[in-house]
Amino acid sequence: MTEGLKWIGQHTFDNPAADGMLGGISMTATRGVPVRDLLLKLGADEEAILRGIRYRDFSLTRDALCMYGTSGEWAYVLEDRGSCTWYEWFFEDEDKVLPAAGEELICLNANVAVNPSNLVYVPGDGNVYLNNFGDDLTDRPHAVEGSKLAVLGEGLKASGATCPKGYTVPHWHDLLNAQEGGLHGVMWQAVGNILSIRIPRVDVEQGRLPAARLTGPYT
Repeated sequence: MTEGLKWIGQHTFDNPAADGMLGGISMTATRGVPVRDLLLKLGADEEAILRGIRYRDFSLTRDALCMYGTSGEWAYVLEDRGSCTWYEWFFEDEDKVLPAAGEELICLNANVAVNPSNLVYVPGDGNVYLNNFGDDLTDRPHAVEGSKLAVLGEGLKASGATCPKGYTVPHWHDLLNAQEGGLHGVMWQAVGNILSIRIPRVDVEQGRLPAARLTGPYT
């Protein structure tokens, strides 16, 4: 069974789970790219991918360990260390992780230690859009009607994931905390709904998805 992604955002600032994942989760997802290719780009070992060992069955330290899967056309990687490998590589060696032309990527980086959390969107048009949670994507020069960027931006607005006119940001955050469980839950839910990404909560929390060790720029 799958559900929306609100639960991931609502536990952003919780401690990581023991056998699976819950607190501090980040996601990197690509559309039109096999999950194997995404993992290899992030430094995973191909033989380990072929073995398909479940996350909960890794006996060694879980440092740099991810969980991965697919949802429709999307391949996704989950990490619960408060940041994510794709985001770190992007700032150290952008060319290493940029999608090819026509490939779509979304990254929700928890950024727990520093904050704010980040949304990175690559719609496949050669541009990379770096945003903080709550930013308005519809005011970007390339957010023309019908574009993927505009669709995402308008969807985030309609879902309440950007600050509406007439509200200060603190007041808006207070409303989200009181009525929706906070900005992070709203943002994750909106992205999942807009892009049709579904992730099985029970499998993630219990560590039943396959795992791989990634190699980031700081390891």
